[in-house]
Amino acid sequence: MPHHAPALVSNQKSLKIHFMEHSAHSEDTTGPPLLDSKIMASRSPKRILHHISGRHALSKISSSKDGDVFKIVPGMGGCLIRDGRIFARCSISHSDYGAVAVVAPSDMSVGVDLEPRNRKISQGALNLILNEEEQNDVQDEHSRLRIWMSKEAISKALGIGMSISKGITYDGKSWVAKGSRWSINRHDIRISDIDHIAMVALRITEEI
Repeated sequence: MPHHAPALVSNQKSLKIHFMEHSAHSEDTTGPPLLDSKIMASRSPKRILHHISGRHALSKISSSKDGDVFKIVPGMGGCLIRDGRIFARCSISHSDYGAVAVVAPSDMSVGVDLEPRNRKISQGALNLILNEEEQNDVQDEHSRLRIWMSKEAISKALGIGMSISKGITYDGKSWVAKGSRWSINRHDIRISDIDHIAMVALRITEEI
């Protein structure tokens, strides 16, 4: 009988995802929960717009309310906190056209990256995130973007940032980072008439 490698399982059924165009909330008279006062005080209208869109997307799929806290916790990623306790994990990403939010149970690490499908990753940027083997293998623009987004999503799920990106590798079965395996799930979406890709990273919970 042929030998089958163990299947890697991540609990995708518990994941919620929501996309939001920046223009979708332009006439809202009240802001969503979890707004960051420092970002809202920014002098950059673009940064404020992106922030509000992300929080709106998050509010659509979470039970967040005024008084809750959104915090990036090293090793855990984005956490929604109420009365001092984490009640959900989450991640947000933006492009110039919209935002995406993902929400997962409190015991599930999750991260997301959103990019226009036609984004080109410069060689200089790639040099910062690719290890030597990957630099020798990556050739086409599609592969560059896929690897960039996968590493970004995993680093956000870990709450650490892209400084660890060279240590995030693909072993032919799954992505590996900080001693854990990760699945990457792709979502194709059109936002403001622009084709986008969202990559969602989930920590693999078991091997069967």
